[in-house]
Amino acid sequence: MAKVLGNPGRYVSEQSVNRYRHFITAAFTGIGLLCFSYGVFVAYSFFSGRKTLWVSLLSTAAFLLLAWLIGRVILRKMDAYETERMNFLKGATGEQAVARSVDEFPDEFCVIHDLATPFGNLDHVIVGPTGIFVLETKNWKGLVTADGRGGILCNGQRPSKDVIKPLIARMMDVRDKIGTLCDSKEQMPYFTALLVFPSARVEAKWGQTRNARCIRDEQLRSCIVEARVDRRLNTAEIDRLAHAFYALASMERQLQERPAASSGRAARS
Repeated sequence: MAKVLGNPGRYVSEQSVNRYRHFITAAFTGIGLLCFSYGVFVAYSFFSGRKTLWVSLLSTAAFLLLAWLIGRVILRKMDAYETERMNFLKGATGEQAVARSVDEFPDEFCVIHDLATPFGNLDHVIVGPTGIFVLETKNWKGLVTADGRGGILCNGQRPSKDVIKPLIARMMDVRDKIGTLCDSKEQMPYFTALLVFPSARVEAKWGQTRNARCIRDEQLRSCIVEARVDRRLNTAEIDRLAHAFYALASMERQLQERPAASSGRAARS
């Protein structure tokens, strides 16, 4: 069994919880605005004295219109937060499915789940004799194909955001940083980017999606453990690279904690 560090799906699970909090906040904000508007309407009706029928109708219509607008805006916000929350939950499920597969790799492999870096979050990083692999999980359903321009389509539709170019950019930034930490940038092994789809059928072939490869989760062992490489990494190299990734994660945690510590000092002063 591989050496495993980290918890799969931690980042997306945290994001899902944050979206739920936003959902609840939006709901209470809407209720508060409606109650305030109703209070203003009642106070106006009580203190304004006698009014003609037309004035009463217009004030009632204005209140109902305002209530409808508030409800519409708040419901849209709540729908957006709920959609994002469900997407994050689906992503966490996909990451856990991939984690179950890669955790069973041979002992010489090191698996790092949910790696936070200064360049963005990486779902899984695998360091082993066959090289370094950066995995991003997309728990899509249906058919994944190449779009002919280096991107991918899901059921013939282009995703709302490009998923390949950001992954490659993060991977290359991380590669440069790991090279610096290892002090062996010229001898760095090849980094491979893999987009893994646990719930979709993949028909995007290697070379059609820039420098990333799209695979199913059952192909992970053949693509990583059984990969044919010109030079295999030895145990010392694997340990050095794995420790560099750990150091990179520690650097990111320090960056995240620093603003909180600074604000705490400012509050005490």
